[in-house]
Amino acid sequence: MRNLITRTMGASLLAGGMAMSLSAFAAEGLYSLDDLADANVFDSNGEEVGEVEDILMSNDMSVHSLVIETGEVLGLGGSEVVAERGTFTVKTASDNSRFDNVEYEVHMEMTQDELKALPEYSEDWWNKTSKSLQQAWENTKDISESAWENTKEATSSAWYNVKQGAEKMGDKAKEATK
Repeated sequence: MRNLITRTMGASLLAGGMAMSLSAFAAEGLYSLDDLADANVFDSNGEEVGEVEDILMSNDMSVHSLVIETGEVLGLGGSEVVAERGTFTVKTASDNSRFDNVEYEVHMEMTQDELKALPEYSEDWWNKTSKSLQQAWENTKDISESAWENTKEATSSAWYNVKQGAEKMGDKAKEATK
């Protein structure tokens, strides 16, 4: 029984350590939001389609989306669309690696036609998205609290059962040695 408990706990610790080490490999680079603003934006064919107008952050201070100004000719006729995180990649455009002189490019994972179908950046979009994100945040908090309580109860119950089992084994071992 002791070996089973030791193996179970060891496997849990090993799995946790692996998860932590994998998250270290998934770390992203460091980007300047100031330098990302006004970066040129390219479609999936490599054609320039606009530039970054604004960078929108979510509650956890991660980038939620980029506002991209597209279709502008001589300062007229452009529209602003919202590209959510996961639809673009940021790349360093310059060979200069000095932190105060970095230039970026944004590469979309869509064609120009697909880009035109993105939601327009407007007050209506802002209000709907803000409300939706706030609701998702509240739901996540509720689910997390519930999961934490369930985990505490299950862990407590499991340790109680292990303790009872160990005591019974101890009692049986005493009886067997008599």
